[in-house]
Amino acid sequence: YSLKIRAKAVSLATATNWAFNTALAFAVPPGLASIAWKTYFIFATFNFAACIHIFFMYPETVGRTLEEVEDIFQQGHVFTAWKIGREVGKKTVQDVATNDKIQVGIINCWIKSLN
Repeated sequence: YSLKIRAKAVSLATATNWAFNTALAFAVPPGLASIAWKTYFIFATFNFAACIHIFFMYPETVGRTLEEVEDIFQQGHVFTAWKIGREVGKKTVQDVATNDKIQVGIINCWIKSLN
């Protein structure tokens, strides 16, 4: 994705995070006052659901570039994040160099068309 889209996505994620944190700040004190320690069962339930969601929906991205992660998602591994091997999306130095040469060629053509 372009930087413009990434910037909007990050700002939306940050706003959502702040909104939910604000909601928690208003909801937890009354919850603790009315149902006391049982409030923590609500948090445990959401954390358990989040763990299941993360296991099934998010592939491992350690040591991968954004472009490699994008390749993983473009291959359509929906609901099968645990099946993705470490070699999926990996690129060799030659692959990156070839892609860089293609991109430089495209940029040079674009610059020439502007002149």
